[in-house]
Amino acid sequence: MSDRISFFLKRLEESEGNILNRFSLAQAYFESGDYDHSIKHLSICVTERKDWMFAFLLMAKAFLALEKFEDARNALEKTIFLAKDQGHEDPEEEAKELLQECS
Repeated sequence: MSDRISFFLKRLEESEGNILNRFSLAQAYFESGDYDHSIKHLSICVTERKDWMFAFLLMAKAFLALEKFEDARNALEKTIFLAKDQGHEDPEEEAKELLQECS
């Protein structure tokens, strides 16, 4: 387990309701290649904040890494919707490019 994962696990234990700590933990899991744990924590993030575009985008990337293309497609479509709604052109373009990998 990486130091970063350990750090955010401890932070989450200290403040379980802190969604930013949970997102950071999900990022650390993603970066270490533990996509299942990343998705587990990202799912909690997007359940609590249904408009968290970057959490949906990272979750889509984790699904892609696991070759779960239907789940990735759903997360990317949500990312694109939120990016348009929130005026984020770069993440929207990235999501559209990643969507091509789902076919």
